[in-house]
Amino acid sequence: MAAILLLVVASFMNWSGILHADQWMPATEEAVFGRGELWRLWTTSWIHSDMGHLLSNSFLFFVLGYFLNGYFGWWVFPVTALVFGGLTNAAVLGTYPPDVTLLGASGIVYWLGGAWLTLYFLLNRQKSLFQRALRSLGVALVLFMPAEAFQPQISYRTHAAGFALGLLWGVLYFLWRKKEFRAAEVTEEILEDDENVESVAAIPDSLREFVSDPSGRRSQARSE
Repeated sequence: MAAILLLVVASFMNWSGILHADQWMPATEEAVFGRGELWRLWTTSWIHSDMGHLLSNSFLFFVLGYFLNGYFGWWVFPVTALVFGGLTNAAVLGTYPPDVTLLGASGIVYWLGGAWLTLYFLLNRQKSLFQRALRSLGVALVLFMPAEAFQPQISYRTHAAGFALGLLWGVLYFLWRKKEFRAAEVTEEILEDDENVESVAAIPDSLREFVSDPSGRRSQARSE
């Protein structure tokens, strides 16, 4: 909730010019790389072009951030998410002309989505690979499919870069904690016909809700 409040306050500061926020918060290639004002890579994630842009980002920012924080801790969200939000902006700004301004938390939102779906796919071993892949793809389409046709003012590059970095980070994070995740699994024996015994990996209670529904709450949003 504090993160959402910060999004709202920062955006209103930018719109109103409070503390000259509109001069030092937005990010352009010229300001960041030409003048070395690297802080803009992070401050620009907190400001939005208008109320619609703010609302579309805020919902998924809250939902995905809430679940990642709840299941994997504060260093995943907000700490790691914010770091990668800045890195996403850095990667994308280098592909735009020097005077193009990049605004919004889309890099963070799509990173959260990529990380969340990757961890769901890798942790939910109760379902087949095909079932996990199908669910992950379905949720990704519901959450991130653009609601409208192509709009030139939207940075689809930021969406793609953030999502790709989220996928990559999710894999690396899983590999780093794989032994811990596997150790937390419980083996359940399923008796069939009083003779055959089938062993399956069961997820721990702490992650049961996470893998049962990767979306938590589902909605469709677009962002710049």
